[in-house]
Amino acid sequence: MQRSSILAVIIAVAVVGFLIITSILADLYWFSAVGFESVFLTILLARIALFIAGFAVFFGFSYGNAILAARKAAGIRKEGDPRLAFSALFAGFVSLSAALSLSASWETVLRYLNRTPFGTTDPLFGLDAGLYIFDLPFYLLVVNFLLALCIFAVILSAVAFFSQILAVAVRGEGRPQVVIEGYEERIDWRFYLRSFLPQLSFLLFLVFAVLGVRLWLARFDLLFSATGAVYGAGYTDVHVTLPVLTILAIVTFIIGIGFLVNEKFRRVEVITYGVAAFAGIALIGIIAAVAVQALIVQPDELTLEEEYLDRNIRFTLAAYGLDDVAERAFPVNYTLSAEDIRENNATVENIRLWDWRPLKTTYEQLQLFRTYYSFNDVDVDRYRFDGQYKQVLVSAREMDVGSLQPQAQTWVNTRLVYTHGYGAVMNPVDRATAEGLPVFYLKDIPPSSDYLLLDQPRIYYGELAGTYAVTHTTTDEFDYPSGDRNIYRSYDGAGGVPLSDGLRRLVYAMRFRSVELLISGALTPESRLLFRRTVGDRAATIAPFLHYDPDPYVVIEGGRMYWIIDAYTAADRYPYAEPVRSGYLGGMRFNYLRNSVKVVVDAYDGDVHFYVVDPDDPLVETYQAMFPCVFEDFSAMPAELQPHIRYPQALFEVQATVYATYHMTDPRVFYNREDAWVVPDEVYRGSRQPMEPYYVIMKLPGEEAEEFILMLPFTPRGKENMIGWMAARCDMPHYGRLLVYQFSKQELTYGPMQVEARIDQDTEISQRITLWSQSGSSVLRGNTLVIPIEDSIVYVEPLYLEARERGTLPQLQRVIVAYNDRLTMQPTLAEAFAVIFGEGAAPVPPGEAPPPVSVEDAQKLARIADLYGQARQALADGDLGRYQELIDEIGAIASG
Repeated sequence: MQRSSILAVIIAVAVVGFLIITSILADLYWFSAVGFESVFLTILLARIALFIAGFAVFFGFSYGNAILAARKAAGIRKEGDPRLAFSALFAGFVSLSAALSLSASWETVLRYLNRTPFGTTDPLFGLDAGLYIFDLPFYLLVVNFLLALCIFAVILSAVAFFSQILAVAVRGEGRPQVVIEGYEERIDWRFYLRSFLPQLSFLLFLVFAVLGVRLWLARFDLLFSATGAVYGAGYTDVHVTLPVLTILAIVTFIIGIGFLVNEKFRRVEVITYGVAAFAGIALIGIIAAVAVQALIVQPDELTLEEEYLDRNIRFTLAAYGLDDVAERAFPVNYTLSAEDIRENNATVENIRLWDWRPLKTTYEQLQLFRTYYSFNDVDVDRYRFDGQYKQVLVSAREMDVGSLQPQAQTWVNTRLVYTHGYGAVMNPVDRATAEGLPVFYLKDIPPSSDYLLLDQPRIYYGELAGTYAVTHTTTDEFDYPSGDRNIYRSYDGAGGVPLSDGLRRLVYAMRFRSVELLISGALTPESRLLFRRTVGDRAATIAPFLHYDPDPYVVIEGGRMYWIIDAYTAADRYPYAEPVRSGYLGGMRFNYLRNSVKVVVDAYDGDVHFYVVDPDDPLVETYQAMFPCVFEDFSAMPAELQPHIRYPQALFEVQATVYATYHMTDPRVFYNREDAWVVPDEVYRGSRQPMEPYYVIMKLPGEEAEEFILMLPFTPRGKENMIGWMAARCDMPHYGRLLVYQFSKQELTYGPMQVEARIDQDTEISQRITLWSQSGSSVLRGNTLVIPIEDSIVYVEPLYLEARERGTLPQLQRVIVAYNDRLTMQPTLAEAFAVIFGEGAAPVPPGEAPPPVSVEDAQKLARIADLYGQARQALADGDLGRYQELIDEIGAIASG
């Protein structure tokens, strides 16, 4: 190799090494700053150890065999030591790939070393469920690695051996052993093959020995078989496939021993017959399984599969935490009176009239104030105000630097000046002003509230903070707008990585490909770099072995803002449990799921805490053993935050979907799907869509006080009437308890789509909606809510009005209430309840009843919305004069 080539290789290795080191340092500094350095080091050392071990074993074994084979060939030719540069490069490349793959499996290895028994044994092999989740993946990892190694060693050795022999004919290096065929000579490959047979036989012995172990382990994979009528090992799997795999594993061992014996006899036929025998037995097993399934099982499937159906039902319920669901009868009657409504006033006052989608638009129109702010989402929570338990909707006002004017999106502005969001908005779910707008409990900049304290409203960590920021610089940070001027301040929190020296600045300049971090004069030795500011990414970087809910929600307590994220433990190898894919969890496939951890992130400092709420989950116990510094007991969560944990929608939706089928615990009923349920549809924006779980504050049947629950109705498959509803309790001390209330099958209880149909068929409602539509407005129907009160069911659907022009301002204008065969649409929920249940059913809070909306009023509202959109654009363009003119015109229309 020329000296220039060697120099180029050295430079390339140095550059790659430098990039790797800077990447490691960037993460190490960050993990140290957030207090989880031990997590980073544990994972890093595990990956390095696996990489080194994997590369050494793979390269050493495969290349060592290549050398042996090549030397044997060279000895036959009586040449000197063979040149094996190609074999070395080939072995190095494949070994590198194998080592990287093994290194990426660090979690499998650490979970195996810290495994925790589940205490549940499978009914086929009598082994603990933990063996399939912790042990079996590790065994498969090792066996698959060894199998790949042995097969590659066979290939590389053969290439090394025969390439040396082929060189005789190609380059004329010596005279090869030849045979005469007619008038031609050719290389006698069988002669050379016999010389290579001892090594080849030994390697094939290793291949088949490892393959035998792999086939033996494949027997346990039958617990996850998807053939037949049941997920898991069914009749054919147990009576045909399992014996075939056992026999095949034993035969494979025997074939391997035959190869080992052949090391002495050197017969090519042994290899041929051995491989043929293996293929023949495998083919017979496949044919036998197909034949038994088609000719024996399918004609009498229920009888033969009943035992295995029962296993599937029991283990599926256990895997999703559904084995202790409390089932209760809900005998529906329609005798609710005004007095009953008053006695359940807390339930009525917490019926959610604001759908988050139009409410988010309203927030954006009324509470953004500047184009660089954004409301990413609207969250549901509950608070106690003056002793009243109130369900509220809340959204954080975050900074979105991508919405700055293009010419303003400089490095200084996006990284040093516009660093944080500011405050939040909150409104009760049930109240609206006379104009159909939300009644704010928290609003404006600076925050204004008569209900709660927020003296640290700055949001450095949130859902939209996707860029890094640098604080403690010589450049003032924008804090918030105040009239026609801006207020500035400097960050005084503990978040961020100190940029205290040139090495750190170099490391992060490389990390973010930002030379400004290296040369900017605004940075000082006290500067701090805040990155990974998106709360989901922040938690996932610290604990990548957990799965995170895509919907963090903001909580305001103690004058500060926090984010709470639901974190899940999941597995895909729980015996006999039906697998599920969840859109909430990124389409991940699993058959065991728990919400064992609540993650709390401080919106100002970025502090992250992982609180264990399900200490009995074996998976989280294993993770605690792997990373003891990560997790804290739930009791360590600040007392003011504990009342804000809620049962997650993602988990509940999975459980509801599974329970809709697996509540049928009788295998015969289950097989025929005689009582299958589904999640009902509802109408939203004119289209049918599945109902989503929703939170309500209500008094559960038999309970004395209202509580925060998550619920979802069920309808029979193929029908629209309601058959029951499922609830998850969110308040302590009953957090996590699941209940299912079933209606009588002999009586009709309207389902959501039947109520939607009744609304569509109501002449008065249809005419009113048509009138609004003709006046330049769009009518938006909100979620249909099924509200259990006492032993009855009340249906509530809000109606919103929004202009079709830009800058729309959705307004709550009507509330539809259905009860039994009664249906009404009124300006307020109180008026609708009064029509249904009589006067006094629900008193109207002072000043909250909006007057009926005439065509003229609707046109005014549309004009106001249009002017407001123009005003926002003028403000964004910096045209304060035009902005004031438009605001004055809005005021004139509103007062006219």
